[in-house]
Amino acid sequence: MELGKELEAKGQLPPPGFYHYKKPIRWKVIVREGGFLITPTNREVARPFSGRTRDVQAHLLADEAAYALGANQDTKGKEDKRATKKHEAFTSLLQEFLGSPELQDSGLKEAVSLLLQGLESGWQNHSPGFEKITAKEWVEFVPADGPLAGKPLFEHPEAVAFWVSYLERASAPIKGSVYGVCAVCGNKTQLIRKIPLGVKLVGNSPLHSFNQSSFPSFVSGASPEELAHIGLCFRCADTASRAFNYLSQSDRHRKRILSDKNKRDALTNQIALYWLKAPAPLEAGEQILDASSLSEMLAQLLQDDAPKGGSTESAPRATLAQMEALLQLPWRPREAALNLDDYGFYLAVLSPNVGRIALREWIDSSLENLKSSMARFLKATRIISPWGDGPRPHSIAELLRALNSHNPNHLRGLLRSAYLGHPPPPGLKQAAIPVLRNARVLSEAKESWRYQALAALIKLVMFYGSEEVENMEKLDPQRRSPAYLSGRLLAVLEEAQRRAQGFKINRTLVEKFYGAASTAPAATFGLLIRTAAVSHLQKAGSLNPLVEEIVSALDDSGGFPKTLTLEEQAEFALGFYHQRADFRAKSKERKEAATEVGHE
Repeated sequence: MELGKELEAKGQLPPPGFYHYKKPIRWKVIVREGGFLITPTNREVARPFSGRTRDVQAHLLADEAAYALGANQDTKGKEDKRATKKHEAFTSLLQEFLGSPELQDSGLKEAVSLLLQGLESGWQNHSPGFEKITAKEWVEFVPADGPLAGKPLFEHPEAVAFWVSYLERASAPIKGSVYGVCAVCGNKTQLIRKIPLGVKLVGNSPLHSFNQSSFPSFVSGASPEELAHIGLCFRCADTASRAFNYLSQSDRHRKRILSDKNKRDALTNQIALYWLKAPAPLEAGEQILDASSLSEMLAQLLQDDAPKGGSTESAPRATLAQMEALLQLPWRPREAALNLDDYGFYLAVLSPNVGRIALREWIDSSLENLKSSMARFLKATRIISPWGDGPRPHSIAELLRALNSHNPNHLRGLLRSAYLGHPPPPGLKQAAIPVLRNARVLSEAKESWRYQALAALIKLVMFYGSEEVENMEKLDPQRRSPAYLSGRLLAVLEEAQRRAQGFKINRTLVEKFYGAASTAPAATFGLLIRTAAVSHLQKAGSLNPLVEEIVSALDDSGGFPKTLTLEEQAEFALGFYHQRADFRAKSKERKEAATEVGHE
């Protein structure tokens, strides 16, 4: 509601009771003495909205041609048998408007009276072009003469005021008015039983819903709570719905985080709507951040920029890195009377649910808290790439796609961690480890983005907010955890195998032994080390000192663990990932150095 009032003041919302339709107004009827002039138009503009479904319910001064003109043929020539009834409802509404207290403008009254006279006399039936109009096409009326000449009648302020009053009466409880305190604005006023204006998330749905069985009607009794069960006045309900639609139809305020390609209205779809309360621009170093750019930046964590399809690209995403750098700068409002606590960030995660909308998560944070939470989250997801490229942070959407998870708790946990500073839930680690054992993820170049994201996720869960978080961006040779050392050793043995065969190898020992080595090292590494000593290490002798160093460190720590807990399996995965990336980084450096020497 607060957002809606702000948008209304800026002229960014349609009028109360109005809505942006998919199809434009197709016909303009020019009203003049003695007849109508019908001309085609193609005006995309907000129009009155009533929430009608199958019932006959007219809109004021603009409607489908069946209502506005009595046209009874659809595009295929099929007859609309209710066209007469619809047209009667339209003219009856005009009569009601003419007798209403909202209508004070004599020019408007004269124009509407002439229109009603023409419709009751059937002028449209004798107007050229009427035969081309189909029943579902929208029509508007414009006076030819007088003070309102050329202006659509339905957009007149008094017509809008009547429509709001009309909708308020239509939304009231069927069994009589209920007066009470609106749950949003706090005013004692007439409460409504329904919100006429539907909201668009995937389809068109009511904004309100309930976490109860779908069977209760909530309006079966006679108490005020049942007659006006949502506890809202019309103005608040309508304004909130129009603000919702503004957000849901804007690329700057909406991000689809998870998608179910098979069913658009299933709960597995999760869509974020977000906005910012920013009373004035901010200064961040030498940059100026207005509300639009700031909101877009804060939503980068919801954007999935990881390579799609079969791409093997693993380049850092500049947007998150730039945002991370920006978060390190001091922020201050350009107006001296403000501070960061005067700014707020709001985010709702919603899912369509067969004609309803489910709220999955709600984030409400001051900018001061948000800034530190996001910086901590990005730091915790920063990790080197599997190919040895420099560390980069990861977005929430990329982490979820890597998991291939539609679990709402995974998304909820990441959102709370990124925007509120909560520790990430351990369940994320439990979900990531089985995916990391997949041979395709470990070995295929096109899956490298997923491998990096999963490693980043494990690092986030294990080291979020700790002093070790920076060291774990890449290989930490000083870390003496048996699980981490075991993971490193497996990467070294794989590298020995690759070097021994001149890097001409399709499948390495990792594809066969990673699962066993990461759960039962003591039973697995004896065989791997003996095989490597006989077949690989003699041909890749430069790796012998590293093998001895790691094995010695393991001996000092009590030897190979018999089994690894889930926590230790996660650390094993990081050890393997870091050591393998370190090999690839050094290999790249050697190739670049050799290329430079060749050029010289």
